[in-house]
Amino acid sequence: MSINIKNFTISELKVLLQDFDFDEKSMKTIKNKIKKLKILEEMQRIMPDFEAMKQQEIGQKKKLSIIDEMQRIMPDFEAMKQYENDYKQKIQNKNIQLEEQIKSYSKEDVNNYLDQKQPDIKGVIRFDGDSNRIMIKYHLDDIMKYYKGKFIRIYYRDEEGKTLIFVYPIKNRLILLIRNAIYKGVHLLEKETDSDQELQRKMLHAYKIEILIAENVFNKNLLENEKKLDDIDKYIKEKQKKQLVKSIDLKTNKKNKGAYFNFINKIPQIDLKRYQIGNNLEQHLELSRKAQCFIYALQMSKQYTNQEIQAILIQVQTNLQLFSLTQIKNIKHIGPMCIHVYQESNKQVRLMNIKGDINDLRQQQKDVVHISLYREHYFIYDTNVEVSNFWLNNFQKYKTYQKYLDNTNIVQVRETSNNICVTTGKSQNDSITVIRMMHELNMFEEIKDYNEFNYKENSKQVISAPDNAQDYCSETKEFIEKENHFDKILYADTEAFTIDNEGKFIKHKCYLCVWADGDIIKSSRDVNGLVRYIDKCYIDERPVAKKNNLPDKQVLIYMHNLSYDCQFILKEQYQIEDMIQNNGKVLQFSFSIYNRQGLKIQFVFRDSYIMISKKLSELPEMFLSIEEQKTIQKEIMCYNYYTEERYVNNIGNIEEASKFISKHTKQEFISVLKKSDCLLQDDCFDMQKYALFYCKQDVIVLQKCVQKFAQLLKENMDMNLFNYISISSLALSYQLKKQCFNKVYKVNGLLRQFLQQFVIGGRCMTAYNKKQILRFKKILDFDAVSLYPSAQYRTYYPAGKLYTLTPELIQHYNVKENLFQIEEKSSSKDQNTLYLEVKLFKGNDFIVRGFPLLSQKVDGVRQFTNDIDKENRYFVDTIGLQELVLRQNYKYEIISGVYAKERDYTIQGVIKYMFEERVKCKKQKNPLQEIYKLMLNSSYGKTIEGDRNETVEIYEDLSQLYKKYDQINSIQQYGNKFCVKLEKECCEQTGYHHVGIQILSMSKRIMNEVMVLADDLGLKIYYQDTDSMQIQEDDLKILSENFKEKYNRELIGEQMGQFHSDFKSKVGKVLYGEDGIYISKKVYCVKLRVEKIVKKDDEKEVKKDDEKEVKQICYDFHIRMKGVTGECITQKANDLYGGDVIKLYQDLAKGKPIEFDLCNAKVFMKKQDDYSFMNLSEFKRTLQF
Repeated sequence: MSINIKNFTISELKVLLQDFDFDEKSMKTIKNKIKKLKILEEMQRIMPDFEAMKQQEIGQKKKLSIIDEMQRIMPDFEAMKQYENDYKQKIQNKNIQLEEQIKSYSKEDVNNYLDQKQPDIKGVIRFDGDSNRIMIKYHLDDIMKYYKGKFIRIYYRDEEGKTLIFVYPIKNRLILLIRNAIYKGVHLLEKETDSDQELQRKMLHAYKIEILIAENVFNKNLLENEKKLDDIDKYIKEKQKKQLVKSIDLKTNKKNKGAYFNFINKIPQIDLKRYQIGNNLEQHLELSRKAQCFIYALQMSKQYTNQEIQAILIQVQTNLQLFSLTQIKNIKHIGPMCIHVYQESNKQVRLMNIKGDINDLRQQQKDVVHISLYREHYFIYDTNVEVSNFWLNNFQKYKTYQKYLDNTNIVQVRETSNNICVTTGKSQNDSITVIRMMHELNMFEEIKDYNEFNYKENSKQVISAPDNAQDYCSETKEFIEKENHFDKILYADTEAFTIDNEGKFIKHKCYLCVWADGDIIKSSRDVNGLVRYIDKCYIDERPVAKKNNLPDKQVLIYMHNLSYDCQFILKEQYQIEDMIQNNGKVLQFSFSIYNRQGLKIQFVFRDSYIMISKKLSELPEMFLSIEEQKTIQKEIMCYNYYTEERYVNNIGNIEEASKFISKHTKQEFISVLKKSDCLLQDDCFDMQKYALFYCKQDVIVLQKCVQKFAQLLKENMDMNLFNYISISSLALSYQLKKQCFNKVYKVNGLLRQFLQQFVIGGRCMTAYNKKQILRFKKILDFDAVSLYPSAQYRTYYPAGKLYTLTPELIQHYNVKENLFQIEEKSSSKDQNTLYLEVKLFKGNDFIVRGFPLLSQKVDGVRQFTNDIDKENRYFVDTIGLQELVLRQNYKYEIISGVYAKERDYTIQGVIKYMFEERVKCKKQKNPLQEIYKLMLNSSYGKTIEGDRNETVEIYEDLSQLYKKYDQINSIQQYGNKFCVKLEKECCEQTGYHHVGIQILSMSKRIMNEVMVLADDLGLKIYYQDTDSMQIQEDDLKILSENFKEKYNRELIGEQMGQFHSDFKSKVGKVLYGEDGIYISKKVYCVKLRVEKIVKKDDEKEVKKDDEKEVKQICYDFHIRMKGVTGECITQKANDLYGGDVIKLYQDLAKGKPIEFDLCNAKVFMKKQDDYSFMNLSEFKRTLQF
């Protein structure tokens, strides 16, 4: 028996001596331990008195008593210390002696030592085939954290199935290599040596990893690679401290799924290609790349058309190799099916019916697809495979006889002296039995190295119009606003430390949480205080009857930028029930608690920024009156000055704190400190009180603005803000409420995926995709007024079901004149709306444009070009095709398409009402105009929503994920929780894509009418960004007059469909741009000539109605550079170009690389893997064009 007595007490050690028999050495060790503990106890008892004696705090008699006790104890204490020192020296000498001895060891000596030494095993990772390799990553992280410098022992099987063992020291590179092997081809290292590749090959067949902790462990494998014995000492490790670490044992429960079959058929006489099994590696991989095995089996059944297969792929929309039986049941387009599942446990085949009882279906004479599932591989179930059991069982015995090889239906063999006589029969086996027997009889060869196939690409290939489009349409349900009955609505904010006491950046650490509940403002050190507050609010409540596990009380908490604040909430011990994310942003999540009365309270945290996408400091101007705005102090906070030590001491130095404030002066900071009553002296302030004041103000602003939003929405639109998460969902619901979609059908499945190919955003480019440099030109930013609302106001929504174009209709619309019979107005002769797959051709009359209408993706980036791509398959609606023909004289040929027969013009009246109300409210300075503006700009977004084939789930234990390992896209850790993004097994998404396409195309037509006309008139446009264009002021008058003549409406104005100049500057009124440099899309600079109003006497800024005002000309810059902030560009211009931003852009235009540090001009935070945030000291980007 081995017992570690390190942490035992004296009483526990005495019990050991009484209850157990020990050898003499162990008895001595325990008694010495007891003696040592007694000495230490006496020293601890007497030390307070000894210290008091030194401070002259006790009498003479007591002193003498203490001195006597010290004289009695000290010899034993000194002896004990000497013994420990001698022991440490002895161990050290022993290690030195061992190292010297090792240098003289022979290879056999080292191997003998390894055989004798059995290191302690402190953790195990077991592999269960390929099924849980993705889970190992998180255990490898633990290995690096706790065991770096120790050793790993890897068990794997060779080709013959023999177990081999290798020992490696744990290093970063080793872990990366193991991960590389686990992920099968994902290269994580810049360079891989031969030994790296050898390790990865071993890892592909590893089934267990042990973490070793011992005095000394040698790398036997390295010695066998003929390393010099002089280098052995590099692998000798000092004795490691033993740690109590949880063993890592990955055991999975098998789940009925199908996957890639990683075995090759070694028997050429049996053709298994029908079952997706090849006779050689090349053939096998070619078969496997075609489709997931389940899809391949459906194709072999011949009972599904190509379009039906395509529809199934669209619904599953996944790169999963494995199709679970649950997933198959949920696939809408799957008919009656029987799955023959071979069970390893009892060696039997179990029948599983999918969508209907097989016997009933047989009686109805309905076709049933039979599929086999063997060793996670789906294949078609055949009952007529001409291979006998006898032939398979005796193949090894008679494979040298050609007569035996020629016929797989042999049922009996009689041996003669030098030959065999065979008897054949009509043996018809089933496919699952044949493949099972071949596998058991070692007739397959395992594929040891292979990469997973990207089956997702198969589901995202170019899709033609479905043959039965109307089957993928569903009616829009009558709009009934759902009610979320929140018992309380709170508003909260947090403050956090960003640096430690030494001034180094740390993960942000919450030190203050403030929340508002009506007029009640509370605070605590963390979010737990908020939870306790809600708990107390319902302390006298009694739980109601539970139905469907619904909460008794629901509390909604708004936070402005929840993606940041959630880092402090998710790390707490709450079980997250639901989380909604979009593009990496956390929109909403919830958790529940039970209070002392058994009441279930659900907390729903929601991001207010998704509803009002403005900085918190901008909200008062949007929603509050001038009087209310005056009560709000300037937003001045020295975040990086606050450290835990300073916060606890609670005295801040104003001079030092001012260095951490960039946009405000020291005097402004002092002014706010006075108003907040936080100024202690002339040079100090109360840090805790000021942080509380600042955070309270943010919470109050958020509360007032969101409540004002909700009040205006309810009063004017009769809608409940708290029912919606985002502004786009609110805007769509408003249109549904106003019956804009009453006649519009939703699209799903194959039709939705077909229409998704039509969705192309606005054009953003320089003229001819070339750099444009202008000097001393008057430039205007000519901006469309509310472009997307204008497009909705001018168009209609396609109504009714969508139908597939017949060959007759395709022939009809291939005639250009017939295409142009379809007009925007309601009196159009042809009311159809087309969605077409076309080929395009250029004739002799083709017009090259500086801003072409056609686009294609180049290296993943969309570019508008005059060239036709090689595939020549374009997806355009009626308006899009008309524009291509009208503006650039393209010829076309329709390949396929769908169309809507009806129209609904309700949207025009709704958009007109919203726009006019906004204009009216703006004149009245009514904050309602901001709501109309937000909704108008967001009203079309939901109609072109992309695929939502991911779900987000929160786990505290990764073992719960084993059955879903193949669905995992990513795992991120929040404290002790894991946020897991999973691919949906089935995705039956619906939408109004045909409506969104119509809006996008009309918005492009609005821009084309102006820009193509300018091009035809020879007027120069230098840059376009979706709804705006950069044009010379001198050309605007010519363009406006010709536009009026051609379209019989005014070009310049503030109404929908019109354009206005939109350059803005904080300095004053922009007259025009003077110089412009346009390098690439989203990369340009315009020097602005600005008119500023100043006082005549001292040239200080004044209001416009001041009698002493005078206009002064100055300059500002309108700058854009994707990925680099304006402040950073200005800082770089100040550092290198004397503040001349134009010179900086001139160098960029010449191709000069320039490095920008995004942290120079403002604080830059980076989101960590665990969802925490951390400030960066530098974030450099080098740009070159």
